Amino acid sequence: MQRIKFCITNPRIRSIASRLATRLSFAQCYLYYFEHSSMSCARAKFHFAHPRSGFTLFELIVTISIIAIIAVMAAPSFASMYSKQKLESSAREIAIKISEARAQAVTLRSTTGMCLSSLSEASCITALGITDPNKNKVFVAHLEKGITVDSRSETHLIFRNNGSIAAASNFILLRNGLSYCIAVGLTGDTRIREGACT
Repeated sequence: MQRIKFCITNPRIRSIASRLATRLSFAQCYLYYFEHSSMSCARAKFHFAHPRSGFTLFELIVTISIIAIIAVMAAPSFASMYSKQKLESSAREIAIKISEARAQAVTLRSTTGMCLSSLSEASCITALGITDPNKNKVFVAHLEKGITVDSRSETHLIFRNNGSIAAASNFILLRNGLSYCIAVGLTGDTRIREGACT
């Protein structure tokens, strides 16, 4: 196959060609330098040049600026995602403790209760009205850090000896403007939903 050579006499074009070759990650770049006085390739000089590496100051500034813009745009999404994860984790913790308290009530054929960790131990015992010398009738649901309880929310739940509760109840958790609802039915069944309780 016949090899075709091109004469590049313009220094600026040679520089651009070199930068393009570097960006395409060629292992070696062969550049031809031609004497300005010659109009042909007859007296071309062959040189070996190592590819240029690294960033120019301008490229570095542009890269950092783009990263900063992306970070600023993505920050609210990450914050919202993090809050949802914390709310969902706390909601599942409440659902688990409700299930445990209900099962224990049926097993012991006795009244049991569940409190949120937002209540102190003394307040929990007072609210439930249950004596628990064996520490097997009162269950505490621990909330994630930063989670608060809505003023309309229940903070405790009492199960009868058949696993039912006196009235349907809702637990409402809040964090950074987001909310999760844990709805508890008369039979102790739970439903978790994002947003307000309906």
